[in-house]
Amino acid sequence: MNNSHKTLLKSIKDKFDHILNSCQLPIPGYLLIGIIFAVVIRLVCVPNKSVDYKYFLDPWYDFIASHGGFSALKYGFADYTPSYLYWLLIASTLLSGLPKILAIKLFAMTVDFICAFLTYKIVKLKYPIGRMANWAFLAVILSPTVIYNSSLWGQCDVIYTTGLIACIYFLSIHKQIPALISFGVALSFKLQAMFLAPLLLILLIKKRIFWFYLPIIPLVYITAMLPAWIAGRPIKELLLVYFEQSHKYKELAKGVPNLYQWISNDYYNIVVPIGLLLTVTAIFLLAYLVYRSKLEITQDRLIHLATISVFFMPYLLPKMHERYFYPTDILSIIFAFYFPEYRWVAISVQLASFFSYLGTPVYIQLFSMPLGFTLWFVVRNCDMIYPKSKTDFALNINNKK
Repeated sequence: MNNSHKTLLKSIKDKFDHILNSCQLPIPGYLLIGIIFAVVIRLVCVPNKSVDYKYFLDPWYDFIASHGGFSALKYGFADYTPSYLYWLLIASTLLSGLPKILAIKLFAMTVDFICAFLTYKIVKLKYPIGRMANWAFLAVILSPTVIYNSSLWGQCDVIYTTGLIACIYFLSIHKQIPALISFGVALSFKLQAMFLAPLLLILLIKKRIFWFYLPIIPLVYITAMLPAWIAGRPIKELLLVYFEQSHKYKELAKGVPNLYQWISNDYYNIVVPIGLLLTVTAIFLLAYLVYRSKLEITQDRLIHLATISVFFMPYLLPKMHERYFYPTDILSIIFAFYFPEYRWVAISVQLASFFSYLGTPVYIQLFSMPLGFTLWFVVRNCDMIYPKSKTDFALNINNKK
């Protein structure tokens, strides 16, 4: 009986191998399995109705559906920019046959894979041959916070972050105009796109970006507002969306593992301006230190500086939410592939972000400490900020070739 079972299993295995060998898959099997798993786990998470879904996304969808679709855009019923509301317009009209919750979450879940593809492209610049870029793709689509953000919560942080990753990719291949367009698109979705602004400032003073291309950013933003303006919404409201958002929450830290976890919200009015001043000072200090450096901004250094940019901004700024480390989550993955000896940086960032998503105050506060150390380590090991000794410098240059 055992022999017959073994013979049967061997026969099935041989036929299965024959089918696999005869079907030339366009992508490796392990990558296909990872993609299928990523899709399935997202579909499993879709039915979850988060607080933001219940009180914001769902009512916004209903408002658009009940107020004539496109004409609903003339009302200020949402505190998001119109760029995201255009998707809800599509979801409530063209995709009205789908379950509402799926239609709402579908955009962000799809962009998860675009973000992963751009990550693949950036890592491919480092490793033209081999599987490293494929693993980077899988690392993004299977990241717990990426899955949590789009499919479980229905949030759209991946959308503006994908714009930032596209910006970094185009900067990597010296395409300034597409890079600034990508940044403008990111900014039209979320103000948190400004977390990459320190990098752009550095590249501007280092003449990697020409100043006369900068108007592209506001032009892209204004272009994104035009459909809502055509629908009848006042231009003043459209231009002041982010200003209005800034006054909505009166919390130093809303579930985010940054330094403000250790400061009582009773000092909100005092600490907020101090925190803003601290962040602005850090931006200009970073730009000055890099400007002073005579080292060339190589591809490795570009990724290092980009990671620092999106890392220190949400850590030093007050009024941050738990989701605002999302760009750091993605850049830390890219950073880990560019600097394999520092892979623990990505692990530290991912753990801090994941536990902040769980919303347990004690864990959020505790993880703010190792996250702060990780930020310090990443900054301390940037040779454009902290010049190395001649021996270390020579070794570093050889490693970066």
